[in-house]
Amino acid sequence: MRSGILFIFFFVTISCANERTKTTSSASSSEYALQDTVDYSYHTKREISPYFVGDSTHIDTAYYQITYPIFANKEIDNALQEAIFIDRENNADEAAISFLNGYNEFVEESSTIAIHSAWYKKAQSQIILNTPLFLTLQTSIQEYTGGAHGNHVTIFTVFDTDRLKKLKLEEIIATGKLTELTKKAETKFRKQESLSDTSSLTKDFFFEDGIFALNDNFGLTKDRLIIYYNEYEIKPYSEGVTVIELPYEDISDILNARGKRYVNNIQQ
Repeated sequence: MRSGILFIFFFVTISCANERTKTTSSASSSEYALQDTVDYSYHTKREISPYFVGDSTHIDTAYYQITYPIFANKEIDNALQEAIFIDRENNADEAAISFLNGYNEFVEESSTIAIHSAWYKKAQSQIILNTPLFLTLQTSIQEYTGGAHGNHVTIFTVFDTDRLKKLKLEEIIATGKLTELTKKAETKFRKQESLSDTSSLTKDFFFEDGIFALNDNFGLTKDRLIIYYNEYEIKPYSEGVTVIELPYEDISDILNARGKRYVNNIQQ
């Protein structure tokens, strides 16, 4: 037995709680939530590794867990799989197997002397806004595979439920107005970071050539547009994520016809 590693193998299928929760009125307790219009249920899958690590006082093992919506409309459900399984797995079973196999192979390697902390991957995909025209999906993942700290990522998807299409930010902005949106977002960013209008963005941030840029990771909530930057995208890990929130009343003049139709639909 390798020092520091406790191997316990169960010769039965290690299974976990798989739950379904019907949801037709409220996606979550999130501040972004709005009344739903699409029928779906939340499903939770959890799987664990057969290899345990620990000592006389503590025992642990790697696990994969995901909670995600399953839509009654199969076309919508199929179209949103890439937004839920962002590492390009086909389903929850495949995602669990892929992650846990990585841990198991790491444990089995002859070069592995000790494992101080078990791996984990926890994903949650939730609908934060659902209207007759579109929905906004937020997928968040926490993952640890060794090292000083884990990784976290949050991805927003704005999905047109009629056209079965993920929207890009420029698809809701009037022609020639993207620069104006960028300026509004930069003004909000500089205020949040306590920067003057002329402070350089080169030293402390990761913007190319020190020029502020919008991220394509955006969401539409019940009262604002949010632009989201994950850890490492524009700042060091220690500085965390950056969220820029622009109320609809502040950007109403730069939305195109589709963007205005979406916002009006929210506010009805």
